[in-house]
Amino acid sequence: MSDTSTVPQMRTARPRVDPAVRIGPGLWDGDRRLYTLHDPRTGWYFRIGEHEHFLTSRMDGERTVEEIEDEFIAHFRKRLTPALWQSMFTLLGQRGLLVGSDDPVLMARLRDARDSQSERSRTWLHARLPLVRPERLLDRLAAVVRPLDRPVSWALVWLAAAAAICYTALLWNDVWPQARTLWTEPAAMIVFVVIAWTSLFLHELGHGVVAKLYGARDIEIGFMWRLPVIAAYCKVDDSLLFHDRMRRVRVAFAGVTVSVAVSAPFAPLHWITAGEGMWGTVSAAMLTFGMFSGLMNLLPVFRLDGYYVLSHLLDVSALDESARRELVRLVRRGGAPAVPGPKRRVYLAYGIGAYLFLTALVAAMAAFAYFGITPYVGAGAAVALIATAILLAFVLGVIMTRRSRRKMSALPGTQAPDHSKWGQT
Repeated sequence: MSDTSTVPQMRTARPRVDPAVRIGPGLWDGDRRLYTLHDPRTGWYFRIGEHEHFLTSRMDGERTVEEIEDEFIAHFRKRLTPALWQSMFTLLGQRGLLVGSDDPVLMARLRDARDSQSERSRTWLHARLPLVRPERLLDRLAAVVRPLDRPVSWALVWLAAAAAICYTALLWNDVWPQARTLWTEPAAMIVFVVIAWTSLFLHELGHGVVAKLYGARDIEIGFMWRLPVIAAYCKVDDSLLFHDRMRRVRVAFAGVTVSVAVSAPFAPLHWITAGEGMWGTVSAAMLTFGMFSGLMNLLPVFRLDGYYVLSHLLDVSALDESARRELVRLVRRGGAPAVPGPKRRVYLAYGIGAYLFLTALVAAMAAFAYFGITPYVGAGAAVALIATAILLAFVLGVIMTRRSRRKMSALPGTQAPDHSKWGQT
């Protein structure tokens, strides 16, 4: 290694990343891999590129900077410049990630900055209200669920759900009219709402329990406002640190599994009651509205459970953004180079499929609205109202998407390295 590759006094240093810091697996973002790094002492999550991950994962207090650089050159066929080393140590030191850099004043300031960022993220478009950090409850539930965390247990739940769906489909002409009488039966409506909200809470708790089972920390449960919807949520950011891909998949899949598990027993209840009385109406409503709302979470075109299941299966961190960029490249020929290999086909297939589905969904909703309001306001007014609603939804979607991208780009951590900083061996 040449003397110009690093600052001489750095070469014999043995840097060590604090043992409390955890680094997750590499997930694809377009044509690059990003790694999630978490410091539980301050609550910060960082995104780092493949080169930075290679370096930080070898800062174990045993290797010298010179040895780390030699390994880097052997692996990437590139050498490190003094500017890169300096920026790496500056970043790690400013975040208190290196042993010896965790000054109490610095760590307190980082925790305050994290809390401040959470406060700033709340807007009239999107906000979260954490209610509880249920560590003790999740510990107890995880101990109960642990023996059931077997493929056969998951399969049995979904077999029961499939049986309930088949039962509903076979008796649809009876079940659907019975479910619709819910709106005219106040007692049945109250019971249904209580069960539905309980199911929603258990859905989110399911994510938390499975994540806790696999070692996640700092799990948060509360209510989320995303205009115009209010819903419960469970924050399990730590699941991004699981190196076992199927564990990440099961955390994402746990919520909808709980939802269908709650709805499935209403099939035998409906059979017993023959759809009569209050419980017959409630069971019909749970087999239709309840089961549908649970299964809707599997749609991967929205950022719901199905989206994260698919993303984890593909080891992709932002599937929708990667797909959007590839579609833009496809339309704007001659722009940035396309993602090489099979990943590009995956991104394009997802992007095209998502846009076709959303187009069909908007068309179906517009047609439903048109035929529903035309008798009351006339054809011209109906078209104007629907067009205005679609335009407002589009504008709101653009605003929220841009806000989300700004939020993601503002996350601390290094991005893909600028090639001008990397020399050749």
